[in-house]
This record gives sequence, structure tokens and C-alpha cells, in this order.
Amino acid sequence: MSPVTPGTRVDPRYGGQAQLVVVQPPFGPPLRPDERPPVHAHDPAAARAAVLSLSSVAAIRGEHAPAPLEHPGSPADRAELDVVHAAGWGSTLRISDPALVEDGVLTGALEDEFRAWRKRCPDARIVAVCERDFGAAYLKILVAVPGAPELRVEGFDEPEIDGDWRATLTAAGFAPELLAEDDEFGDEAFLDHDGLLHVLTGGALSVYADEERLESAFVVERTEEGEQDIREVWFS
Repeated sequence: MSPVTPGTRVDPRYGGQAQLVVVQPPFGPPLRPDERPPVHAHDPAAARAAVLSLSSVAAIRGEHAPAPLEHPGSPADRAELDVVHAAGWGSTLRISDPALVEDGVLTGALEDEFRAWRKRCPDARIVAVCERDFGAAYLKILVAVPGAPELRVEGFDEPEIDGDWRATLTAAGFAPELLAEDDEFGDEAFLDHDGLLHVLTGGALSVYADEERLESAFVVERTEEGEQDIREVWFS
């Protein structure tokens, strides 16, 4: 199967993004959903190593200077699908790679990467999340926190929860008595996904208007597996 040419446009009706956060111990006290994370110096070398470890990446062809953290944009063409953003902040890695986007039907790229990092870093907190809009809204969240069963949120329009998010937050250090009193996260019928991700990643997925944290952007060469996943999700 030949690669999709760089100028091929992504259907503008479709969008999506995928992110992976790895937090190594020792873990500090968890943030509350409304608490802003501290600023840590960005380590471009750690970010580069994390990108090279991805199963979707064969090599790095270019690297941009670190810039303020932004929400990942939805790619407009094939060339933009080869741009991977990554940040290294102390014990935290944050990676955004459009090749890891899943649509709930064809590929399992994000889940495969999540499993690989779990095996590589069994004591870390690992969170993987992707959103895909292609006529239907698809969300997938995978969470591994030491001391709690794996948590999965997945589905179209109204994602289903597989696991106990309260047990996950408790294992992450969020006091049980605060969970009992706090409705920040919702209830059995509604879960504030953004609040949950903010707490579990130490704010790594939250972005602010006056953002002081930095990240790097890398132009990559794809593995055969990464190229296939891109074709199936973005150009099928």
C-alpha cells in the first residue's frame, strides 16, 4: 500500500486529536479540578526520546523550537499528520500524535500505545485520550493508576464508563471524604471528563490563555504501522 501524498487534504468535516500523558513517581498531591498546575522547565531531549519511542514513529526529520503549550489542532492535510507535539516537564511526559487517533471502528492505535507504555512503565500513571468527530462524536479515555483497576471511558455521543472512577481518584491521592462531598466530577449519570483528566494528569492536558509551559514539535517519518493507521482513520 503506497503512502498518502503530503498534499492530500483531510476532509474538513472530520477532525480529531489523541494525547498520551505519562507521570512517573514519586507523585505529589493531586490538583483539584479548578487548581492551576505549576510551571516546570521543558526538557526537549526527554520529549524527543518519548516521540522516538512511539510505535507510529520511525524517525524524526525535523524539530521546531519549543513554544507555549497549545491545544492540539485537527490536521488539515497529510503533511500535518506527521507533526507530533511533546513536552517533558520533570516527571511528566505529554505527547500529542494524530496517528494515534481512533474512530471506534477500524484501528486500535491509541490502545496499543497505552499498553506499550504500561508495560514499559508499570509504576507510572498513564492516561491516553482521543476524540474523533466524523459525523458522530467518539471519545476514548484509558487510565492506569497504580493501586486501582484500569479505567476506560469509551463510546459515541454518550460514552460508557468501564471501571470505578472514584476508586481511581482515591488511588491517585484524592481524599475519599472530598469525593463524598464534592460534585465537581458529576455523578453516576454524568462524569466531568475534563475535570477527571485534569486531576489524574496533574493538569498536563489543560491549556491556559497565558500559558507559560513549553512543548516541542517534531516532524516525523512514519512506520508502516503508523502510515496504515493514518490511512484508515483519516483517508478511508
